[in-house]
Amino acid sequence: MKRVIQELERLCVLHEHLLTLSERKTEALKKNEIKELSEILTKEQKYVQAIEQTEEARIEATKECLGRADTTISTCISEAEGSDKTVLEQLFERLLQLVTRLKDVNGLNKQLTIQSLQFITLTLDMLLPKEGNANYGKTQEPSQPRGSSRLSLFDSKA
Repeated sequence: MKRVIQELERLCVLHEHLLTLSERKTEALKKNEIKELSEILTKEQKYVQAIEQTEEARIEATKECLGRADTTISTCISEAEGSDKTVLEQLFERLLQLVTRLKDVNGLNKQLTIQSLQFITLTLDMLLPKEGNANYGKTQEPSQPRGSSRLSLFDSKA
């Protein structure tokens, strides 16, 4: 049971670090700090990888401890006795709180990212000229291909 406890403690620590990074990501998104955001994303990927490896180690430790394939933390808690049971319950509660908080922060980051993309799209739509109304107005010369009246973003003449 000690190895299961160690792996759960490690999972909690990794989730705490990931939560800190996610909160930093929120600030970077608010301030539009692209370089900082890129660095945070790289670090986040490393933490996610470490969490996956630690979870696999926890599953293996649980299999060894329980002697069967039912590897949930709840099963460990129900099988544990004494101080191990108390520690497992505390770690489970802590991990649950961390994951819930992480989910909330990631939801906020998703909303901020969507809003940023909407703003960028709106800005580009305002900057790029639009093609005129196709139904009304002056007719185009037949020698001009359709759409050539739209201004180009780049000057293609040399």
